[in-house]
Amino acid sequence: MKLKAKPASHKSENTFRFATFSERLAKVNIDVIHRIDRTGSYAEEVETYFYEALIKWKDLNLTEHFMTFFREVSSKSQSFNMLVFHQNVIVESLKTHLSVKNNMAYQPLLDLVIQLARDLQMDFYPHFSDFFIIITSILDTQDPEVLEWAFTCLSYLYKYLWRLMVKDMDKIYSLYSELLAHKKDHIRNFAAESFSFLMRKVTDYDALFTLVFSNLSEHPQKARGAGQLIFEMCRGVRDMFHSCASTALPVVLHKLGPAVGQDVDLPWDSVKEALDHMAESSANYVDKEHLIVLWDSLKGSLKEVLVKLETSDADQANEHLERILYIYHTLVEHRKGAKITKPQSVCETLLMLVQAPGLSYSCSRMLLQVVSSLLMGENLSLPAQSIHELVQKVFHSGMDRDVILSFTKEMFDMKQFEQVFLPSLLQYLEQLFCTEDAVSRQLVLELLVGLILSKAPPPTDGSMAFEKYPLVFTGMTVRSTGPERDQSVSVPQRILSLIDIPMDQPLSDLSHPWAALVLLPHVRPLEASSVIQAVTVLLNRLLQEVCSETLGRGGLFVARQALSTLLSFKETTAVQSLLPVELVRNIIEKVPTDLSALLLADLYYTRLALNGSSAQLAHDSLLELYHKLHSNFSSNISKIRLLSLRILSNFEADLPKPAEVSFGEESSNAQTVFAVCLQAEQVPATVQDYREKLLHLRKLRHDLVQPCLPKGPFHEIPLRYLIAMLFVNFRPLWDAVIDLLVSHAKVMDNKSFWKVYHEHLEMVAGLAEEELQADDDDDDDDDEGGGGQHQAAKQLRGPGTSVIESGDVGVLFLEELDQVLNPIERTDFTNFRGLLWRAMSQFPERVEPRSRELSPLLLRFISNEFYPADLMVAPTQDLMKKSSSSSEQEMGEDVDADMEDEEDSKKFKKKMPRRAAAKQLIAHLKVFTKFTNPKSLYMEANLSGLYTQLLCHKDQEIQKIALDCLMTYKDPNILPYKENLERLLDDKHFKDEIVHFNISEEGTVVLSSHRPQLIPMLMRILYGKMCTKVGSKFQGKSGTASRSSIVLRFLAGCQPEELGMFIDLLLEPVRHYAEGACLAAVDRAIGETNLSAVLPVGRQHSLLNTIELLINKLGHLIQIYLPKVFQILLSITASVSFILDHREQLKPGCINPLKNLRRLGILRIQDFFDGFECYNFTADELDAVFQAVVWPQVCRLPTESAYAPTPLMKVIRVWTQNARFFPLLAKQRPGHPECDVLLNVFGLLSSKNVTALTVAMVIDIAESLLSTPDFEPKENETELIVNDCVIPESCDVSDSLTIGCRLLLPHIPALLQYLSGVVRNSERLKKKKFRVQVSKELNILSKISRFVTEKGQSSTLIGLLLPYLHKPKTAQETELDILGTVQNLLRQCLEPSMFLKPLCKLFSIIQNRLSRQALCEAFQTLSDMDSELKYITDVVIQLNAFDSRHLDEVHFDVRLVAFQMATKHIKEMSTLDMRYLTAVMHNCFHSLQIGDMSLADSATMCLSAIIMQLSEVGCPEAEYKEIVHYMILDALRKGLRSKTESVRNEYTTILACLVKTFPNRPEFRDLAQLTDHNDPESDFFEHMKHIQVYRRGRALRKFARQLTEGKIVMSSRSMQNYIMPYAMIAIVDEKLLKYEPMKTAAIEVIGAVCRRLTWSKYLFYIKHFVHILQSGIAEQKLAVSLLLIVLDAFHFDHETLSKEIEAAKNRKTEEPSVVVEEPEDEAVETMDTDESDAEGAMETDEAGAAVSTALDAETEGPAKPKEGKESQTKKVLPVVSSGLPQNKHDLEALISSIHHTVTQTVLPKLHKCLTAKVKRDDEHKMVKSKEVKDEEVARVPIAFAMIQLMKSLPKDVMEANLPGILLKVCVHLRSRFQEIRDVARNTLVKIIETLGHQYLHYLLNEMQAVLVKGYQVNY
Repeated sequence: MKLKAKPASHKSENTFRFATFSERLAKVNIDVIHRIDRTGSYAEEVETYFYEALIKWKDLNLTEHFMTFFREVSSKSQSFNMLVFHQNVIVESLKTHLSVKNNMAYQPLLDLVIQLARDLQMDFYPHFSDFFIIITSILDTQDPEVLEWAFTCLSYLYKYLWRLMVKDMDKIYSLYSELLAHKKDHIRNFAAESFSFLMRKVTDYDALFTLVFSNLSEHPQKARGAGQLIFEMCRGVRDMFHSCASTALPVVLHKLGPAVGQDVDLPWDSVKEALDHMAESSANYVDKEHLIVLWDSLKGSLKEVLVKLETSDADQANEHLERILYIYHTLVEHRKGAKITKPQSVCETLLMLVQAPGLSYSCSRMLLQVVSSLLMGENLSLPAQSIHELVQKVFHSGMDRDVILSFTKEMFDMKQFEQVFLPSLLQYLEQLFCTEDAVSRQLVLELLVGLILSKAPPPTDGSMAFEKYPLVFTGMTVRSTGPERDQSVSVPQRILSLIDIPMDQPLSDLSHPWAALVLLPHVRPLEASSVIQAVTVLLNRLLQEVCSETLGRGGLFVARQALSTLLSFKETTAVQSLLPVELVRNIIEKVPTDLSALLLADLYYTRLALNGSSAQLAHDSLLELYHKLHSNFSSNISKIRLLSLRILSNFEADLPKPAEVSFGEESSNAQTVFAVCLQAEQVPATVQDYREKLLHLRKLRHDLVQPCLPKGPFHEIPLRYLIAMLFVNFRPLWDAVIDLLVSHAKVMDNKSFWKVYHEHLEMVAGLAEEELQADDDDDDDDDEGGGGQHQAAKQLRGPGTSVIESGDVGVLFLEELDQVLNPIERTDFTNFRGLLWRAMSQFPERVEPRSRELSPLLLRFISNEFYPADLMVAPTQDLMKKSSSSSEQEMGEDVDADMEDEEDSKKFKKKMPRRAAAKQLIAHLKVFTKFTNPKSLYMEANLSGLYTQLLCHKDQEIQKIALDCLMTYKDPNILPYKENLERLLDDKHFKDEIVHFNISEEGTVVLSSHRPQLIPMLMRILYGKMCTKVGSKFQGKSGTASRSSIVLRFLAGCQPEELGMFIDLLLEPVRHYAEGACLAAVDRAIGETNLSAVLPVGRQHSLLNTIELLINKLGHLIQIYLPKVFQILLSITASVSFILDHREQLKPGCINPLKNLRRLGILRIQDFFDGFECYNFTADELDAVFQAVVWPQVCRLPTESAYAPTPLMKVIRVWTQNARFFPLLAKQRPGHPECDVLLNVFGLLSSKNVTALTVAMVIDIAESLLSTPDFEPKENETELIVNDCVIPESCDVSDSLTIGCRLLLPHIPALLQYLSGVVRNSERLKKKKFRVQVSKELNILSKISRFVTEKGQSSTLIGLLLPYLHKPKTAQETELDILGTVQNLLRQCLEPSMFLKPLCKLFSIIQNRLSRQALCEAFQTLSDMDSELKYITDVVIQLNAFDSRHLDEVHFDVRLVAFQMATKHIKEMSTLDMRYLTAVMHNCFHSLQIGDMSLADSATMCLSAIIMQLSEVGCPEAEYKEIVHYMILDALRKGLRSKTESVRNEYTTILACLVKTFPNRPEFRDLAQLTDHNDPESDFFEHMKHIQVYRRGRALRKFARQLTEGKIVMSSRSMQNYIMPYAMIAIVDEKLLKYEPMKTAAIEVIGAVCRRLTWSKYLFYIKHFVHILQSGIAEQKLAVSLLLIVLDAFHFDHETLSKEIEAAKNRKTEEPSVVVEEPEDEAVETMDTDESDAEGAMETDEAGAAVSTALDAETEGPAKPKEGKESQTKKVLPVVSSGLPQNKHDLEALISSIHHTVTQTVLPKLHKCLTAKVKRDDEHKMVKSKEVKDEEVARVPIAFAMIQLMKSLPKDVMEANLPGILLKVCVHLRSRFQEIRDVARNTLVKIIETLGHQYLHYLLNEMQAVLVKGYQVNY
């Protein structure tokens, strides 16, 4: 089918592709010099670039950061003159905003810095350093855009200010150079690129570079940055240098040393590093053709320095030259010569330098490095003649020998080495070798050997040809040391002499003979006969000494080389005559696995085969040699197998004759098995070639290989070789090889087969164990350092390898020897063993009879490898630290735990991983699953036990294989359920199978006869499934609990004895703990704990988790097993606690798991006590609980439980929740009083840093002890018998206390101390989140208060507790607790009568019946303590009498009589009894709240009597304040705000009585204006309690009119406390709202009062009415009207306040005699608490609160009658103090404060009200209501009120807020409802009329922007 063509618009890659940080950096461009300006920014009409950019960014960046900056500077930069004038302000603003971290306006701000610099030019330069520091501070970011903006800004600043900067280069560079040392490369590169423009502008390059490099002496870390800077300076475009490079580069290269006229001492090494980086960067960027500038500069510098070499300053010149050559080498070596512009010129320069005299050693070495890089360069071409000439000059230069030789070694891989380099080299080496200097000879020898090993290495097997690499020495004549004669000694002869070792001289150093043997086949000229003879003698001697063990494997290595040398000569064809065959066989017999011996034999027998020596290669010789080499065929080292096969393939094997030979076929063509194996071995195991390898291997199949087997015992060869193929780490081979092995196993003789196979099984098992046990050996080696390894290597080499005097030749000899002795071949023995066992599973019938060898292998693997790897199955775990010497133990305390952890982690890493061990185990067991007669196996009992144990393993694969092993027994009781068991083991079918596999007695799935055998196996399988925690879904940790629940529910269908079997299975690892008595078992568990053999911590953890599930799920079914479970729990916990007590002996990594284990153990014990409350604990078990859990930890409770309750704390809490366990809390440890349980529990209350969680638990314990009744034995619950139980006795015998209270008695002081602190913390009691806890604490305090004996403490507690009862909405329980506590404490305090007044006050606060009765009881206690108070107590009890005949009903008769008697008693008083009056008055206040008219009238009459009596006795000041100010007025302010009309009326009567009785008192004088005792119709108060509502409204309107007209003058406090409540109640009382005149009158009063209020009270009402509007307390239209009337009453503008000040001054002048005293006590008439709370709820900000407080102190009542109005009043009005500022300065301060509060607090609240969302805003357009709601139009007029308010504020407030207000009103004009548009239009009209015509244009612009379509435009 033809594919659809992709459209042309299709993109091959995503438009938005993720770019890495480096990719984003690569796109950054900060080059401003070559940037084209397309904006026309140089146009003449631009006034200032700064303002132009400011306007541009105003639209492009609308972040808060930038808009804030814009508002600050927009008005200061509109013209150039303004910009210059305000430059300091603008600069500071820029600095401030750029310094903001994570600024969202970096781009515009940095651009504005650039534009400001363009505008100011020279004037900007003084600010540059500050801006530079700020800009560089933002570079540490991962945002490439910010980096680009910052460096672009710096680049532009350099561009615009460069003329000034060039003159001040020292300062600029010191400032800038800090970036050159930045830790990030890209910052350094960007910094260099930005600064390079300025560098090019400097004319004096010499001084510039001196400045740059001088700075490196103090800051060498800037070297690379300085190099990058110079490169950027010289960098041009299009991969070229800048034009300044030709001038700058020679100058900068002169700075490399003092040799060329440099006077300044510079840090030369740092300069070299900088210029090297510059050269490297240049080579990376500049093209080869354009790099000629740098090459010429370097060449010129070199010539200049060469001239100085001949002067006296040769040392300095050499150093200078070396630094130049270092840079030269960097360029030459770059990309192997790819950037060398003129190679011939470079070669000539080097020729000149090589011939230069006086070069130092280091300089020569650097020069030769340059030469070697040039000659080895692959990307350049030089004529051979030039190379030859350069090489000759090097060897004839007279440089140091070591330098030339090291140079030579680097040149071995050079092209045309033999043609242009070797002749000169040999000539030079011949000169060195023929000197008498032994060191030179050794160096030459080592060089020649290295050359041969590189060019023509000796053969590594017999099939390789002998390569010849002629080393022709011409022969030089040298004078011998003796003066007698001259002798001609050639180099070959000297080399030959090295192997001519006298027989009496021991062969201690074989390095020189080995070197000579390597060289002899290649040196020329040399006679072969002399060589053959000397080599033959040496070879025979070496082999004989190896056989006699005089020499070791080192001697054998040299002998191998000797034979190789010998065979390289054509004259040695008859090798058997030179080297006896017997000697070779002896060597093989001695070391059959040594590679040197095998190679020697391979070379020897290969030569014999080539020569046709059939006598030595006969079949008998093959048999003899085979017995020595047969084990090599299964070696894991490929080279050993290869050489062994090659040796035996050279022999003439006697193959069996085929039965039939077809015509033309010759039997001689049949291959031997050795040849087949050799062919397979020679093919590498790679993806490309493994098929060919398999073709050869398949020839080894048992039936195919038989014709290839020679006669004799060669049948093992194919088997051994196939086993060896399993060592090859290439998976595709394994299956085929295993199939071939099976073919041999099934046909081959079983005994022969098993002999070979078992040999390898044993071998690999031993290797695996050695690998695991190698930890200690490795640690020992680490301790000894390299010494141990050196000794081992020396021992392996054997004698003859002492090369101390051989120098480099000896080192090379040992390197080659070690490569042979330690072949680098990675072998995976673990995988090899797995493959062997896997193969056995395919021929089980052949190995089953061999169970005597096989079974021990399995059990050995389990114990030695599987258990250490899988601690969940292992029987024990070692937790001990590793033993160390005494000195180490002394230092042990100082050893860092981190180091120990690291060592432990290393050790664990070397262990077999758990998964690998499981994989190996499965491979082992898979063989046993194939056996048909398992009962006949060797060690069958052990195997059966192992299968059963593994059936419980948490790995389902191991469970499956264990089940398969058990199924081989073919038990008829189990076989029918095989499929069911297998499905249970499969996670996919587990849930389904466990539901269908019903094992209950009623079910028919399992036969009863099968249960005894099946159920135990099923239990083990399910136990393993419970422990499984592998995987992410069902097998994950999240599914563990659910799976365990499923299993336990399934087991609920078991019979009791079967369930007991499951419990025994769970507890099997710790079943020994269940033996004997409980306490004895715990002691035994502690005594038998061995830190080196502990039950693995992981198994214990799993065990405790399982016990938790068991208790929770099957607790009701395992009652008979509970003692066993409990005893084991205690024993485990005791053992773990004992281990933790010896933690200094433990490994650091296991301490935290052990702590967690102890925690789990104690929590399980807690579950036991909590879940089995009826369990009959024996005294022995309880003693064991304390022995195992309590005593080890109880003394640590105050410290360990401070931060969180410990498990032991939770156990104690469980004990306190059940009275049956109370005796446990009294158990004492003999001789250890500090172990008392409750003593340590309550000690937590005084611990430092104790947390609220712990305190809450301690309080719960105390509460339980106090409130829990004593335990009463039942049928199934008996009383506990506890040894050493001591319960404290009560001091008061008459009062019988519960056991819990008696237990608490000794700890009451500690509890009281804590509770005293609690009650002192008043803030805590006010918070809602502590309410429950505080209630508990007060309850406890009430119960323990009767035990308090200290009088001072009692008085203090009473004083602290009583204030809490004054809080509103206190819970009745809390009130009862506090009053009960107070009643108990009153009996113990010093002066009970001092609390009479606080208790009396509670009668007007507490409303609950029970609480008031408790309060009366407290009064009764007072009268008991002080008989003088009895008459007060009597009247109080009567006034609070309740009728016992009716529930919760007051006893009216008693109370009315009590009021009458009290009134009568009061009227008869000659002096006021304040204690009596206080009690009566507060009861009167309560009676007014009840709502009963008779009681209210009686209370009112009583209060009136008190007021009248106060007047009659002369009105003492103290009593007046106490009665009127502190009691009556306080209650009256609350009463007037009551929502109950009758209450308000009664308090109005009381207020009228006060005004009538005390008309001249300051607080009532202004209220007296409202009364008229002669005419009740004119009395305001009479009207306000009139039953006719319209009369009340008329009175309010009259008051508002008189107040507005100035006929009435009142203080702000009076109006707020006594007038406003009448108006406020009318707008919140639903009954009064239906009276429209009343509502209107109330609004008028509010407006009139607000016009006369002081600022603080006016502000309160604004916030209050905003709160009403937002919270919906009143109807929205009404709430808006109220808010508008209050806003309209704003009278705090400058003009109004000034007039009021003048009016106040005039009144003082006219009426100096009339003075109104202000109340002395400011707190008398404070705002009501409800209003204060409301104000707090309205988010009063700090500024507003501060202003309010200040103005309260200044102004008491500003409302003054206006001038001209006072003449209309006939009576003299009272004058109230205005409290206004007395001078202009104070007036300005006041107005400023008011403006601040309005701007910051009032206007935002009003704006929020105006823009509040309505219901229509959240409705979809399809379902929007078509009716106009009041809420949509009601709030619009607020806009006009806000405008009026802002008119009195500064102009900037109007400008800031007006756009938002107008926009909101204009939005309403878009509405489709005529009503809304009308309201909005009328509001806009009013606004424009108020603001004036100048704002009309602005309004029209706003309307045009908002009204854009249809009816809106036409509107």
